[in-house]
Amino acid sequence: MYVIVVGGGLTGFNIAKLLVEEGIGVVVIEKDLARCQEISKKIDALVIQGNGSNPKILIEAGARDADLLVAVTNSSEVNLISCITAKNLGTRKTVAKIAIEYTFTEDIDLTKVGVDYSFSPGTIIAYDVERILELPSALAIQALADGKVTMAEFMVKRESKYIDRALKEKIFPDGTIIGAVLKGEDTIIPTGEYVFEEGDKAFILGKPKLVENVIEKCSDCQRVRKVMIVGASNTAVQLAKMLERSMSVKLIDSDTKRCEEISKILQKTLVIKGDIMDLSLLKDEGIGDVDAFISLTKYDQLNLFSCLIGKYLGAFKTIARVENIELIKFFEDMGVDIALSPKVSTAEHVMRFIRMGGLKSLIILPTGQAEIIELSPTKNAKILGKTLRDITLPDEILFLIIVRDNKLIIPRGDDIVQEEDKVIVSAKVEKIKKIKELFGQD
Repeated sequence: MYVIVVGGGLTGFNIAKLLVEEGIGVVVIEKDLARCQEISKKIDALVIQGNGSNPKILIEAGARDADLLVAVTNSSEVNLISCITAKNLGTRKTVAKIAIEYTFTEDIDLTKVGVDYSFSPGTIIAYDVERILELPSALAIQALADGKVTMAEFMVKRESKYIDRALKEKIFPDGTIIGAVLKGEDTIIPTGEYVFEEGDKAFILGKPKLVENVIEKCSDCQRVRKVMIVGASNTAVQLAKMLERSMSVKLIDSDTKRCEEISKILQKTLVIKGDIMDLSLLKDEGIGDVDAFISLTKYDQLNLFSCLIGKYLGAFKTIARVENIELIKFFEDMGVDIALSPKVSTAEHVMRFIRMGGLKSLIILPTGQAEIIELSPTKNAKILGKTLRDITLPDEILFLIIVRDNKLIIPRGDDIVQEEDKVIVSAKVEKIKKIKELFGQD
């Protein structure tokens, strides 16, 4: 496989890095010379300085023979033109990052002009927040296997019954499994010997109701009914539209004109013109009673400060958008309950598209060191016809769940993967290639 990445910012770099780690040939096109030199030092990829929408640059990058072009610059127009041009030159598939306002126009089919898959980081974040609020005790939540499996992240707190207990003690209900654990800056693919410590963030998978029961017991958090959103960005407006159907939503922004505009868009959300620094306003609007306080501006400093104010004034849960992925842990250490990065979510969605076929879905864990993936074997897959015990696997790969028809199987050594199965696996990033080989996806 041969991939061209247009845009060498953090999003493009993360995508290129993941591809290189899987042994895929990558060319990165970036306008800024200093950034080109920086990327060349960090990953084993050809880096070309230039504009990715320029046909000459695309030809130099090998667009006539490329399997895929991913355009993730900060310009929607450049991304769209890059995809359209590459498609005309012969590139098989194209992916474009676009601004959220493009997603409001559902009657435009970009596949007809050469863009096979388009996405908006803002829309992705809005859906991520909505999922989190559906199960407020969770730090994150995802659906896999067409909704038959739920994955949720939770923190092991000081008073938790899981402290100092090993997984082999069957401390979680049958039908669930721990797929990964975040410990500080490290991601661990746990064995039965793993013992939980305070502050661990665990990813549990299983039947939706079972997972929800585990998560709810990890916190005294109640169902989210009242939400306050800071900032009138397109992401915030889209989220408010999604939430106002079942929740009481208030949105605060200091721009009078913008408040007037979105008041016409939002049907039930109360739009408030005001300054987030005005503590008396926040108190008057009942910030101390909200179940979730969400800051979705484009400025990391403002999102952090807003959430700290929200927590100080009594908001139960705070969620912040973080542009600089290096600040995610800092936000959480400072007291923000959940920090969401559009760049991390973007890389996850793009990688999911790249691996379409046998691979059904992909979740990149926050540190970027490991992934939880769902895939099905091809007809000639090496894994077929053998028990899991007989398959030689490197460390840091864990088979989590086999979905067969409507049945969920927590696999043991005697289980055999069948051709129609959907299999969910967790693994360190550098081991993904081995999994793909086993399932015939090499």
